[in-house]
Amino acid sequence: MNLNRCLAAVILLCLSMCLFGSETEEIRRLLPDLRGERRIAALLRLYELSLESDDFDAQMACLYDYLAESHRQGNKKRESEARRTRIIFFYNNDLKDSLLRNVDDDLAFLRNNGEWDSYYRVWAYLVNTYVYDGSVTLGMQEAEKMYADAKERDDKLGMGLAYSAMGNAYFNMNDMQEASGAYRKGIALLMKIHPLPMDLSSVFSSQCDVLEEMRDYPRLQALTDLWKNYMAQLLIDYEIKEDYMGISQLWAYYYIACAQAAIGLGDMTRAAVRLKESRKYILTEEEDTYRSWLFYMARLAMCEHRLQDASAYNGQLMTLTDGIDDMAEQVRVKQQRAEIMMALNKTGEAATLYKEMCQINDSINRHDSKRKLAEMNTIFKVDELKMKQAQEQARLKMEQAEQQMRSIIVIASIIVLSLIIFIYFRYRSAKRLKAAHTKLEETHSQLLTAYDQLEETTAAKERIESDLRIARNIQMSMVPSTFPDRADLDLYASMTPAKEVGGDLYGFHLVGEQLYFCLGDVSGKGVPASLFMAQATRLFRTLAAQRLAPAAIATQINEALSGEDNTTCMFVTMFIGLIDLTTGHLDFCNAGHNPPVLIGDGVAEFIEMIPNAPIGMWPGLEYEGEEIADISNRPLFVYTDGLNEAENRQQEQFTDERLLEILKNTSFESSEQTVELLKDEVEKHRDGAEPNDDLTMLCVKVIK
Repeated sequence: MNLNRCLAAVILLCLSMCLFGSETEEIRRLLPDLRGERRIAALLRLYELSLESDDFDAQMACLYDYLAESHRQGNKKRESEARRTRIIFFYNNDLKDSLLRNVDDDLAFLRNNGEWDSYYRVWAYLVNTYVYDGSVTLGMQEAEKMYADAKERDDKLGMGLAYSAMGNAYFNMNDMQEASGAYRKGIALLMKIHPLPMDLSSVFSSQCDVLEEMRDYPRLQALTDLWKNYMAQLLIDYEIKEDYMGISQLWAYYYIACAQAAIGLGDMTRAAVRLKESRKYILTEEEDTYRSWLFYMARLAMCEHRLQDASAYNGQLMTLTDGIDDMAEQVRVKQQRAEIMMALNKTGEAATLYKEMCQINDSINRHDSKRKLAEMNTIFKVDELKMKQAQEQARLKMEQAEQQMRSIIVIASIIVLSLIIFIYFRYRSAKRLKAAHTKLEETHSQLLTAYDQLEETTAAKERIESDLRIARNIQMSMVPSTFPDRADLDLYASMTPAKEVGGDLYGFHLVGEQLYFCLGDVSGKGVPASLFMAQATRLFRTLAAQRLAPAAIATQINEALSGEDNTTCMFVTMFIGLIDLTTGHLDFCNAGHNPPVLIGDGVAEFIEMIPNAPIGMWPGLEYEGEEIADISNRPLFVYTDGLNEAENRQQEQFTDERLLEILKNTSFESSEQTVELLKDEVEKHRDGAEPNDDLTMLCVKVIK
């Protein structure tokens, strides 16, 4: 993850590529005579030269001179660039408070001036500041807001950087599956931009770290091939040489990633070559890349049983890591040292190292606890501020109410006085007024009674709606919402109940290379259908785990659901399938359900099937199964009649013909794209009409 800061430095250097270069003294001598753009460019160059020294105060002064001059001249483009540079400076120097104090104003300025690239990059620095400071929850919230903003504008850079920031957050939460998915989406979006953004190299490096944590070395190897193509295109896009200082660091990280994959795949010769190539691009021993190079040189030596060489590399690495604050890095290096000592039978030294690692881990845990507490305090303070604002608003409303009450009292006094005068002059009408007053009292009593009844009815309705919401959440949790992430399988499904709860279902169970899946439609809708659906779903999972054939699963579910307990005579239509992912062979049983559609090369056709009865109607049935030899590379689409029988305001149905036409004429990109496309088409067809049935779809493709 250290590549983030490396890339920030590269971006600063690239900003000055088109400007002239001169020594600090010469620029300062000419500066009083410079005006306009030339003066701004000179101040920027002074800032770049100050970065070559260790004088922090000089760097800060030069940066603010550059920003102030850009603002004074009203040069919005340059000021936007300067504001982004300032955020990078704060981020690289761990000036969290300064970054947080300025970032909102900078984001507003960049957005108002349409500087979208700088806008989303500054936003990404804010997210990463939260994440690496331990406020992962706040970081994830910001990343989600950033993605929503970029998606609304269809800004690929913003969406890609948001996914990258989400990946960083998941990585820090140790959720490698989610981190890998976020990085993969970020890479896919950023690779579509021209010229390619340099930020993308950081995402490649982070994805490599995640895949190594997951021990997924084949995917890591494939990722390095894509990374190499990116690096080659980067040189073309920015017209720079391969040995340029900032690019050298990126090449070093790339070759180290290649070595990671080679070691994981057991190809030590290739790993040695890649590490040798990486060393060419490491300019000094103070760089993070040099520490990574030492770590993997030691690992390579261990794999080749050159324990003395491994000890020497690790010893040098131990010396370098003693001077850094990254405790997790210290644990990783000591862990490697302990493994080397155990291999050398130096158990005493290994035991000492493990003890030191435990102490560091305890310190990390205490530090994490403090950071989590600080994050909660931050959130609490935000909530406390909102509470104070609400109290202030309530106080103002109370004062307004009191003022209104005083006005009402004055008005009421005038009315009473007028009434007394009126009564004095209209004494003879007193009896009629008394009768009217009595009638008014009766009416008021009746209104109070009606109001009480209305309150009771409203409360009962709210309780029912709350129970239904809970039931819907429970039902939706029974169907899977995450799908296998495999190169040979593309699977996606969606369920949308017509009411608060529904009777549709789908499920899948992956056992080795065997994929069980089902989709069904319970008779009726609402709560009874949802309960019947829960039974069917549970039975499918149990029987699939026993590796029964689809027909046997249908037979046993029917026996369980069609007994004497089925007093409501409910039933369910189901399609149950079993795919061998190595051969593409499909074994299936259709229990009274709509025929699925098999798609391929401009063709979409319903599968002809045996008309088995729906499940739950009659006990004692033996269901017949069928098979298709190979459906590899041909998507299979299964659905409920909430799709083809969806009605618009004129009660016109969506129809089977329209379904086939859409699947036939739409290029297949993924199962998710197919399901979401048809969901949108149904919504368009309804044209505002209420759904007349639950809508559930599942698409699966075996990839060879």
